Amino acid sequence: MFKRLLITLIITASMVAPAISLAAYNPQEVTFDPNNNAQRNTGLGNASPTDVAAGIIQRVLTILALLALILMIYAGFVWMLSRGKEEDVERAKEILYGALFGLIVILASYGLSLYVFENLINITNA
Repeated sequence: MFKRLLITLIITASMVAPAISLAAYNPQEVTFDPNNNAQRNTGLGNASPTDVAAGIIQRVLTILALLALILMIYAGFVWMLSRGKEEDVERAKEILYGALFGLIVILASYGLSLYVFENLINITNA
């Protein structure tokens, strides 16, 4: 049942995310600028590659942290509905420990990536 729920969440998220990004897309008139202005020629922003990579990593880690929170809530429901059955309680504890470990790893990777990108930006701007 857990695998089916997880697969359903993944499929739903993969279908909803592109729809949200398409709904937020605001096409503007793109004109050619002979002065080689990338933002004007392509219609894209002028963010640096480090800003783009940091934003992508931040969004991915946010989604993973949300998934860990959902797993913790699911483990709590399994534990509450176990009615004292030891095997269900143990299964809930395993899910909870796994989600907690995953959340610790996610937070550590977020801190590490924030540290690396901040130093990378400071070094390249100096």
